[in-house]
Amino acid sequence: MPKRFTDTEKWSEDWFLELSNAHKLFWIYICDNCNHAGIFKLNKKMFEFLIGTKINPQEFLSIVNEEKERIKILDKGKWYIVDFIKFQYGECLNKNNRVHNSIIKILIENKINYKKSKGGSNKSRGAKITLPKSTTEVADYFQEKGSNKKEAENFFYFYESKGWKVGDNPMKNWKMAASGWISRNNKNKPDSTYLSSQLDAMKS
Repeated sequence: MPKRFTDTEKWSEDWFLELSNAHKLFWIYICDNCNHAGIFKLNKKMFEFLIGTKINPQEFLSIVNEEKERIKILDKGKWYIVDFIKFQYGECLNKNNRVHNSIIKILIENKINYKKSKGGSNKSRGAKITLPKSTTEVADYFQEKGSNKKEAENFFYFYESKGWKVGDNPMKNWKMAASGWISRNNKNKPDSTYLSSQLDAMKS
């Protein structure tokens, strides 16, 4: 199953807190098991098997959609999480982005409208834009800078999902962005010298 972002703010929102425990789990289950376009094929029996209790899908829908439409009903028993794409990929989808393009195809197949990227291209005001060709290229650069393959993959898939944009602007130089990523991660790591001194002090 592909990795995705999760909305931690739901735990401070009234609509979610007021759900029953079964409904809370069902919402999380839907968000985790929908496809990368936010479309979920209802499997009531599987969910009930996992949590050991019955659930009424229609009752669930009426509750989560009470204040605003959070789930849209599609044909053939499919549900669409309305804000999924905006949360995972940003306001707009770019057909020139590999991930976005596959999402666009799914949305069209299911007759769902989406917001197109105005640029539609990775070129901006004639500036040369360099993007990595693969995770291997990124991993090589990260290791060259003293980082590791895992951080390289985190960097690649994060910006790939964002259409290689920094805010609303196309990324012009991925190596510069990668260097900043590595630098920020290094600042968050504990000082190994300090940790060693603390361990030595505990042993003495």
